[in-house]
Amino acid sequence: MDVQLLAALILGVTAVVALIVWSRLDAFVGLLVGALVTGVVAGVPVTDLIGYITSGFGDTLAGIGIVIALGVMIGKVLEESGGADALARMFVRAFGKGREDVAMTATGAVVSVPVFCDSGFVILHPLARSLARRYGKPLVGVSIALAGGLAITHHLVPPTPGPLAAVGLLGADLGTVILAGLVMAVVLVPVVIAYARIMGPRQEPHLDPDR
Repeated sequence: MDVQLLAALILGVTAVVALIVWSRLDAFVGLLVGALVTGVVAGVPVTDLIGYITSGFGDTLAGIGIVIALGVMIGKVLEESGGADALARMFVRAFGKGREDVAMTATGAVVSVPVFCDSGFVILHPLARSLARRYGKPLVGVSIALAGGLAITHHLVPPTPGPLAAVGLLGADLGTVILAGLVMAVVLVPVVIAYARIMGPRQEPHLDPDR
């Protein structure tokens, strides 16, 4: 592998992560800066680089833009209408007492398909806190279960933007990717629940009671 291209990839990813984690800039700005850094380090002329970025963005958006827009709309409806909270309570009733962590994992996995992962956690964590308090469950365990469920589909199942963008860039079949992502998500849900049940009680003593 060309060392220069490898360095460009590493520095580009580093720039994206640094800007998103350490600044208040929007993720889109971080990705744009990362693309610029990658191109410059790779030796692409600046005049050509802008064209590559705009044409690449346009081609990707042409393939997946409508689906992303609809997904964002559905996510906003779930957030504003209280649908996400109602969904979580339905899962709690369905799985029964003692399986609140299972319910939160399932809720997170469903909600994170149309809703961004971080937004889903903000929306649902108050309910997770309430369930942990009501049923005497470790808050850390319930929170891990929720976060794990959100992360699974956020990374695997379109129309979540990340997997959807990958479909567009690789030219994969959208239906096949959705089915494969769902199957993998089902496989990973028990792993998340087991991890939450193991790590929750261990980490609970380190929880700040004032937060």
